[in-house]
Amino acid sequence: MKDLMRTAQELPLLSDSDIALNLTSQRIKAKELRDAVRSGDPGACERVQIRHPRPHAVDFGSFKLTDAQCVIAREAGLSSWPALKAHVESMEAARVAIEANTPAPDSDLRTLHIRCGNDIELGLKRAGFAGDFLMYSDPICQGPVSDLPDAIQVRAQFISSEYPGEDLADTISKLQGMDEILAKAKEYERIALWFEHDPYDQLLLVKVLAQLKAAGADSRKVELMSLHCFPGITKFIGIGQLSPAALRHMYAKREAVSAGAYQLAGKAWEALTAPSPLPLYELAARKTPFLPYLPDAIERYLAELPGLDDGLSFTERSILQILQNGPRPWGRIFRKFMQDTDPLPFHGDLMFYADLLRLTRAEVPPLRALPQNGDEEWGQHMFELTGAGRLLLDGDRDFKAYGPAERWNGGVRCFGDPDWRWDRIRRAPAASPSPAPVAH
Repeated sequence: MKDLMRTAQELPLLSDSDIALNLTSQRIKAKELRDAVRSGDPGACERVQIRHPRPHAVDFGSFKLTDAQCVIAREAGLSSWPALKAHVESMEAARVAIEANTPAPDSDLRTLHIRCGNDIELGLKRAGFAGDFLMYSDPICQGPVSDLPDAIQVRAQFISSEYPGEDLADTISKLQGMDEILAKAKEYERIALWFEHDPYDQLLLVKVLAQLKAAGADSRKVELMSLHCFPGITKFIGIGQLSPAALRHMYAKREAVSAGAYQLAGKAWEALTAPSPLPLYELAARKTPFLPYLPDAIERYLAELPGLDDGLSFTERSILQILQNGPRPWGRIFRKFMQDTDPLPFHGDLMFYADLLRLTRAEVPPLRALPQNGDEEWGQHMFELTGAGRLLLDGDRDFKAYGPAERWNGGVRCFGDPDWRWDRIRRAPAASPSPAPVAH
């Protein structure tokens, strides 16, 4: 714990994006925008058309500073200039509270913080939180998922066989340990859940809520910190991007988990483990105020089913498209996919690497891993598209005919019977007839 605290104290309280989002710089930007719009600058006028809530009511010739401030605030991810001011002031208050070593924000109750990774563990310590931390990190958005007695063994077998460097016995021990802590979560007075909007987090949130309900921990104060964006961050991928001050600010906005959220989580967990994707799809189609990020996360997750027209998941097809112009190291493929391609990024690096390797293991592989050098750094292993891969991209083949390695999405066996696919046009699951096999 001492080593953890020493490392935590080295974290800056504010990130670069936090620092950039100060009122002085935002006022300057607003004045510059006002002047540019008044002078007829096309780019500035376009920004107003995109961001202003009532662009058709704006007089561009005498564009007001208040209108410019509204646009600047919305570009930063806030609804209005007063909202931007309130955010900046709240962040500054969080920073001052941390520096002044005020009582821990969670000191009023014995608290367990749960996060699907360890990316905020040090940040919470630096922000002054005192509760225990549980990293619940089973990527159930990939591979088989069930609620049968051998569920942990099945998950551990998948993780250790698909993700390089993962050991079966260690994985079983880790998964069992996480579930044991959840089973005893009722011993805490507060359970704080830190989950963002993507499929990795939302599906794990569903599982965690279902387990907390089963353990009777829903009788405790269970609170959720969940978001899909954060002011000042252009490409928000996850809570791990947040500074210690931002974590403290976010904690102040936590919300109690409702009875409706537990009910929805139970249904979603049951649907995730079903042998058909239809229950999960139908659940996502029913909009509710509970777990508001779950429907979009489910749709992105279902897009990982084999495509109706080519048998490729969204990720697999994106990988082949990125490699159309020549070989790349997989770290660069991953970066482009996360930053430019995926509308709802959820992959960790090992998860993405596993997708790449699985494409190379088909009987007729659409992807080839080039020979490695012994001194290659992590992420430098090169991959290239094969002729079979180009036929897939051209729409001349279906991946099922290439003898792909076994793959599961939750309770659905890909290329099974029925052969469940994702219709990209209708954005819905569909059963597909079997394509003819390809001669090897």
